[in-house]
Amino acid sequence: MEISGHCSFCEHKKFDFKVGNLCGLTQKKADFLRKCPRIMIGDTAKEEIAKINFEYKELQDEKLKVVSHLVLYTILGIVLFLVVAYLTQRLFNIDWVIASTRFTGEVAGMTIIGIAGGIATIMYAFKPYIKYTNANHAVKSQKKRMDAFFALYDYEYRINFEDENYQTAVTLYRSKQKIRS
Repeated sequence: MEISGHCSFCEHKKFDFKVGNLCGLTQKKADFLRKCPRIMIGDTAKEEIAKINFEYKELQDEKLKVVSHLVLYTILGIVLFLVVAYLTQRLFNIDWVIASTRFTGEVAGMTIIGIAGGIATIMYAFKPYIKYTNANHAVKSQKKRMDAFFALYDYEYRINFEDENYQTAVTLYRSKQKIRS
C-alpha cells in the first residue's frame, strides 16, 4: 500500500486541494518507510471498512442474478440462431421457394435479421457480467489492500451487516483484544 493510503484510515488526516493528504500533526505529506508511528485508527477507519465491505457484500449478493442473466440470454441467443438456421434450411428445401427469387431474397433478409438478433441477445447477456466482473475486481483489490493495511498494524475487524450505522457495525480488534466497539 502506498504511504498516502495509510492516511485514508487515520484520524489525523487532513486534505489540501493543492498537495492532497497531509498529516494533521505535522502539516506535511507522509514520509515514513513502512508504518506510521503516529497513526490513530478510529471512526475514519470504521467508515472506510464499512464502505468497502458493504460494497463487497452487495456485489457478492448480486452474483447469482448476474450469472443467471448471462446463462438465460446466452441460451436464448443460441436458440434464436438454431431456430433461424432450421427455418432457413426448411424453407430453402421446399421446391417452390427456389422457383421464386423474390421470396428467396426475403428469406435471406429474415435470416440475416435473425442472426443479428441472436448476436444482439448474446451481447446483451454479457453486458451485466462484464460490468459485474470489473466492479468485483476493483472492490476485491480495495478490500485486499485494506486487509493488508490492517494486518500491518496488527488490527482485525468484524462487521455486523445488519447494522446500517458504520460506527456500531464495525468492531476493531488489536492483538486479539477488543479496543473499540
